[in-house]
Amino acid sequence: MPMAVQEEGLRTFTEKDPRWKLVERIVAASGFAKSARLSSLLIYIVKQSLQGRDEELNEQCIGERVFGRSIGYDPRDDNIVRAHASRLRQRLEAYFREEGRAEPLRIAIPRGSYVPQFERIETTLSVERGVSTPAEQEPIPLSAEKQPVRHPIRRIQLAGVILCLLILALVLPVSTFIRQARGRALAQSESPAHKLWSAIFSGNRDTLIVPADSSLIILKAFTRRPVTISEYASGRYLSEVDCERPCDRRMLQTLVEHRYTSLADLKFAVALTHLPQAVPSRTEVRYARDLQLDDLKQANLVLIGSLEADPWLELFQHQMNFVLQDDKLKGPLEVENRKPRPGERSEYIYDDGDPADSGFATVAFLPNLSGAGSVLVVQGFTLAGTQAAAEFVSNNHDFDSFFAPIVGNRQTLPHFELLLRTVEVNGIGSRPAILAYRIYP
Repeated sequence: MPMAVQEEGLRTFTEKDPRWKLVERIVAASGFAKSARLSSLLIYIVKQSLQGRDEELNEQCIGERVFGRSIGYDPRDDNIVRAHASRLRQRLEAYFREEGRAEPLRIAIPRGSYVPQFERIETTLSVERGVSTPAEQEPIPLSAEKQPVRHPIRRIQLAGVILCLLILALVLPVSTFIRQARGRALAQSESPAHKLWSAIFSGNRDTLIVPADSSLIILKAFTRRPVTISEYASGRYLSEVDCERPCDRRMLQTLVEHRYTSLADLKFAVALTHLPQAVPSRTEVRYARDLQLDDLKQANLVLIGSLEADPWLELFQHQMNFVLQDDKLKGPLEVENRKPRPGERSEYIYDDGDPADSGFATVAFLPNLSGAGSVLVVQGFTLAGTQAAAEFVSNNHDFDSFFAPIVGNRQTLPHFELLLRTVEVNGIGSRPAILAYRIYP
């Protein structure tokens, strides 16, 4: 049979197959419509399975064909397939629990496998039989109504008073506790910190937490050349790695193949996933190198680290007043204050040789590239500076103390920028101080 005829027959089969129809309904649902990667993963594994190619549904093939990994990459060093498969399982469970609860056919991806399993749900209408109607109550004999009361009225009244007192003694403390608990919950739900994290984590939008790309910093130090946002987004800089001077090429190859970040960034990322407002099924820790431009338009993001470690920040700098410049090849390390107010400096120079070990960090809460979502940028000149800024934004007491008078009775937290002074003690950032801020309507 000619190849063209085979492909046409297969296409017709998959389009008519109820399993394929189910996949089409799933990827059109709200939980998948804004997550192109999860939809692509689901479509790929189902299509391969329906075509009888289960042997190709392994981590290596999926990484190369769905997520664009290089041929022969090592999945042990890159968990992108496992991470997305876990999210896909959670999203499927949510679909069949909500929008797809009436589906007669279910799809699941067993843990440890990427081969989809289909199960038909029989919907039967259970009818209860043999239920007798309640018997009518027999009328109370007149003689029973006229029976004299055997207990003295005073004894009954006294017992009633005692019972009321006991009920009051029990109800009053309980009602007081409930009012206090409701008051605390209401105060917490109205706090600036709660409003911030409720904007970052949403049930109808993915949230991507992005640690700094430490591999990129080391790579640029070896090659002594900058990496543009275009090169970074396309991955072209990884295929054109070369040294202008003798260097360890095995180390370069290691930096190309592996993804490194700081422990402080990961601790902050994990702490965010444990916030009460976090939505586990829609939250992912994503390496900066694995972001796509569409992610910055569709998702909410937490970007950890400066432009030197995350070129994607360049796309948000036009919204910022406090711009952190940490590329030594371009000049001194500084925070540029684009529109200084009275009492503020136009630039804040960072001296890495300062004996006081003081530095600067910024926190910015801005719209994402489409304006429909939110982005939180936490960055400093050093790991300790970024850590101090991260602790400030995740410390409800400090954050609420500063923003409560500013936010007032607003239902949502306005976009803002903070310029912080940090102090490092043995490489650890201490509690920062706010030097300047901007609030945007």
